[in-house]
Amino acid sequence: MFHKNSSKKRTIRLGIRMKVTVGLLAVFLISGIFLYLMTERQLQKNREDQITRELQTIRENTEIYVRQLLILNDANNDEESFNLLSENIVQEIYGSSGRYSLAVYSKEGILLADNLREDHRIEGSRQEADLNEAIKGNRAFTLAYSESGALEVWFSMPVTVAEKNIGIIRYHMDYTELWQQGEQMKEIILRTAAAVFVAAFFLIFLLLSRILNPIQRLTKVSRQMSLDLEQDQVNTELLAGLTASARRDEIGELSRDYSAMLNKIGQYIEKMQDDKNQILMLLNSRQEFYNNVTHELKTPLTTIQGYAQLIEADGGQDEELIGKGVEHILHESTRLHKMVIQLLEMADRASREEMAPVDMGNLIRSVSEAMEIKANRYGDHIRLKFRQDLIVRGQEERLRQVFINLIDNAVKYGETGTEIRIYGGWHKGRIMFSVTNQGKVMDRDELEHIFEPFYRADKEYSREQESAGLGLSICRKIMKEHKGLIWAESHPEGQVSFFLLFPPFAVSE
Repeated sequence: MFHKNSSKKRTIRLGIRMKVTVGLLAVFLISGIFLYLMTERQLQKNREDQITRELQTIRENTEIYVRQLLILNDANNDEESFNLLSENIVQEIYGSSGRYSLAVYSKEGILLADNLREDHRIEGSRQEADLNEAIKGNRAFTLAYSESGALEVWFSMPVTVAEKNIGIIRYHMDYTELWQQGEQMKEIILRTAAAVFVAAFFLIFLLLSRILNPIQRLTKVSRQMSLDLEQDQVNTELLAGLTASARRDEIGELSRDYSAMLNKIGQYIEKMQDDKNQILMLLNSRQEFYNNVTHELKTPLTTIQGYAQLIEADGGQDEELIGKGVEHILHESTRLHKMVIQLLEMADRASREEMAPVDMGNLIRSVSEAMEIKANRYGDHIRLKFRQDLIVRGQEERLRQVFINLIDNAVKYGETGTEIRIYGGWHKGRIMFSVTNQGKVMDRDELEHIFEPFYRADKEYSREQESAGLGLSICRKIMKEHKGLIWAESHPEGQVSFFLLFPPFAVSE
């Protein structure tokens, strides 16, 4: 059961596409940050490892140079000789490398000699952590990143000769190029990763759109179908769009199955609507039947009651009134009795009688002979034309009543001095009969209603006004009992034909 506010309850505040898009952006953002931090960390580690290896080489070479210089100058391997040769040490080491500037300190940290520029000397005074470690007898270096994008390294090492610490040498080295190479490497990695992320995002987004578009279409169709079902309607165009899905994956299968399901629901709704209409028609038909029965029974009863009251009031003095009253009472009571009999004939008697083979040729010939007298009264003639092997399984008296009613109906509504033709034969493996007379042309609406109880197409055209209009409805009921069909056709030249068709299983071999 659907409610009017059901569409509001299904309002989507944040769709799947938006959720997945936000989720992908969050994943890519977190992945980008993680990649940046890992890249930065790894490049920093590689840079420090490379600097450490180079400083290890510089330390070993420096100690060799110092020992050789002491030997060449016939100096002792002590602190005093180191202090005296500090200028020579600066020139020798700088001249051999040409890459580094340096300063020589006593082992207590007193500057003895250097070839540092003034700005380097000032900067070095701010980066003395490594020097303090060297005073303690430890090798150490300090990385200094400048705002201009330069990387400077301050490396302090105690000089050990003959296992004695005789002084400190502090190097100043420019690793800007190495740092810039790392930054370029990082930029390349990040740009490549960004391009991969963007490409992956758009590919995933396109794939997601391809997956979600049918789902969104299903959602739209579901919402529209809910609104249509509230009105007991089904939009076949929407169902056709789902059925036409060319996808061969689960989404396409879902669309087709969903379309089939909605189509089946639509068929059930249409069937329910048809059943509803049939029930309403049945109720209306029963009410009309009741009203007609009441009216038809009321008319003769009113006449009988009226004449009876007049006779009672007269006291039997007026013989003419008595004779006329008795005649009307007898006529109306006979008509009432006939009507009651016809109503009883409409009751279900089929279940109380057994079916048996019936020779329809003999039956129709017998009925025609009996009805010929009434037909001759109006100048009509009954002509028969049928085969002799027309055997039907049924109830003979009920089938006899069908032809009595049809022939009687043809006599009452046919033109004077015409021929009533009765035909019987085989039609596509079934037995078919027809009763045709020359009469009033009937339109489609009349043909659809003539089998309803108490319906009469034209009372003024009938030769017998006392007819209750139950004969054709009784014929239809009897044909239903025999699983057969009955219908009427009217031709432009004025011929009216009633057809009877019996199903194959009702035919006796």
